Amino acid sequence: MSNTKNHLLKLSLAVFVVAAALFVGCKNSPTEQPGANYSVTDKAALEKITYEDSALSSFEPNYNEDGLMEMTNPSVLGLMTSDIFPIKVGRQITSVVKTFTVNQLTDTTAEGKLIMVFTGNFLIGLSHDTTTRKIDSVISKPFETTVERNIKFVKVANTEFPKLNWKVSASSVTTGGTKSSNVSIKRITVYLPSGDSLSISDPLNYYFSHGFGKIKQMPTIAMNQDVTIKVEVFSSYQAEDFVAINYGGDMKKNHRAKQKFALISDDGLGNKVYTNTYRAHPFMGRSHTVLDVMPAQVINDAAAPFESTTWGFPYIVH
Repeated sequence: MSNTKNHLLKLSLAVFVVAAALFVGCKNSPTEQPGANYSVTDKAALEKITYEDSALSSFEPNYNEDGLMEMTNPSVLGLMTSDIFPIKVGRQITSVVKTFTVNQLTDTTAEGKLIMVFTGNFLIGLSHDTTTRKIDSVISKPFETTVERNIKFVKVANTEFPKLNWKVSASSVTTGGTKSSNVSIKRITVYLPSGDSLSISDPLNYYFSHGFGKIKQMPTIAMNQDVTIKVEVFSSYQAEDFVAINYGGDMKKNHRAKQKFALISDDGLGNKVYTNTYRAHPFMGRSHTVLDVMPAQVINDAAAPFESTTWGFPYIVH
């Protein structure tokens, strides 16, 4: 009996020693430390934070249309010939190259720039049947567009892990397009349901706060509320331009919608004004408004090259 007790005592002691060793090992294990994911330089941390920010990253799923998109408002895209009608259009992105640079870094703040180069094809769905307007052929135009935005950061902690120390404090409006664009956006005015309005003419110097400081907050819109946008354009072409908005898409590209703007003013000297009202989706979260301006011939002339200019800004639906 005594031998049995001694045996059990030794066994219990051995189990305790092994368990203690495992506990200490787990405490010291690198998998329990954030170092593997967070132990990087400040510059690398700022880049990772930029790519993970939901407001910033919502631009891409609203810019990449994944092909032809329906318009949610009645629209006329013109004629390609007397008997060929464009029905739908849309970008299909095949590659995205992102470049992030830090322009300023202090002990408490930082500023960076994100440049994205999109390569793909602009698709035009055509119909030869004016009755059914069913797409029976598709034209594809290759393109490359470059967009950029400025981003500000604030330091919120001083841990040994840089990614824990920084937050996005503000971001500018996104702007860009094709190198050969003969159309440009001069100003956009956004009329919010609250009665407030935004007037933007210098996109890279117009910032929205991400919750820090006294910069203007991101537009916050209640579900199912209307937003009106006026776009002032300069165009080298006499014909009415194709001005459209993509909005509402989440990171999985759900709920994305597209609408065409109406021309309300043209002085005959290239200065045109377009307007559109869209309704925020009944889904809470962050999304992006992406505005596109293209010359009419991009859609109505099979031989014309792709041209566009783009602005975009985030908003919150609550």
